[in-house]
Amino acid sequence: MILRIINYVRGSVRIEIQGAAIERFLNLCAQNQIDFWDVRRIAPDLAQATVRISGFRQLRRFTRRAMCSVRIVGKRGVPFQARRLRPRAALWGGAALCALLLWVASQMIWTIDASNCDQSLQTEALELASQAGLRPGAPARQVDGDQVRDYIMTHSDKFSFVAVNIRGSWAQIIAQGRTPTPEMTPVDQPCDIVADKTGVIVSMQVKAGVAMKKVGETVVEGDILATGTIVSAQGEVYQVHAMADVELRTWRTLRSVMPTQLTAKIPTGRSKTRWALVIGGRRFNLSFIEKEPFQWYDTFIEKKFLRLTKNTVLPVALVRQQYVEYQPRPFTVSQEVCAQVMERRQREALAQRLPEAQVVQADFSCQYSQPFAQAALTVECREKTGVLTEVSGIAQETTEDGND
Repeated sequence: MILRIINYVRGSVRIEIQGAAIERFLNLCAQNQIDFWDVRRIAPDLAQATVRISGFRQLRRFTRRAMCSVRIVGKRGVPFQARRLRPRAALWGGAALCALLLWVASQMIWTIDASNCDQSLQTEALELASQAGLRPGAPARQVDGDQVRDYIMTHSDKFSFVAVNIRGSWAQIIAQGRTPTPEMTPVDQPCDIVADKTGVIVSMQVKAGVAMKKVGETVVEGDILATGTIVSAQGEVYQVHAMADVELRTWRTLRSVMPTQLTAKIPTGRSKTRWALVIGGRRFNLSFIEKEPFQWYDTFIEKKFLRLTKNTVLPVALVRQQYVEYQPRPFTVSQEVCAQVMERRQREALAQRLPEAQVVQADFSCQYSQPFAQAALTVECREKTGVLTEVSGIAQETTEDGND
């Protein structure tokens, strides 16, 4: 296949050789590196063969030596087609204009890929990049990736890392969000430690301050676990930065609902395809079918852009929409499948909500009924608790009440 394409580009001539010494003529040509192919013997003194244009020009000096004559039967290839089209100025002008437009289009940015950005930051990253000059249709030479990156970083505090890569007509934005840094209370600032969960204390180690709860006591959210207000035996009151490691035993229940009556899609084997051409932002339908090809169907869309090179994408795309027909068929999910699916989902949700919790015991229950099944997952966990708050002075007030 490749050899045929090369021969077509170079051009070839189909010749007819007539004479008494055709074999001698072909041997002389082979000795002088003139290649023939598709040689056919038509008669004892007549044969046909194909030769390149450069080889055909050398045949005359061998015809007399072999007492043969050569006649052209046909011509094929780009050189002959170009010679035939040479007088058509409008055609060549249109081809030159088309080549010029392709070159101009290849010097512009048409595709901006933000798929490697955090999903919550994609829209903002594209908007800021557009404000910095990175937009579809912008000349690639006028867009500096470093300047776009600096513009995004300086105009938003949501990004911790931004990279802008520009290759040909394709640009890529890579961005990561900034993890919110919790407010830290200075070590020299007095504070209390307050519970942020409800549970039973299983371990408590106070490193600084006064413990307000004991192991085995039940605490609710907002209870003071350790205070930074200390009253000495002499009645002197001073405040410190409270520090403590507190671990609670907590119980949590996750509930979910799942339908037991679902609908399956059974393919019928029938499908229809619609083609469209997208140039820039305009769409041109190449095939016409009814708006609703089937009563029930799924749509699959495939979009292929025209590329000059790997990184040079033109704003021309061929869109293929395939409509696949199916027949809906209702079916009932069994109790075992419902229980397995809901338990798996609840455990995944628990891992996302409490990534640092240690699950001690879990109890799963499922109530199967029509048309919905209900499930509950009750877990016993060991979790750390304690947040820093402004010192309240509870120890001081308690001491004064006792003196009164």
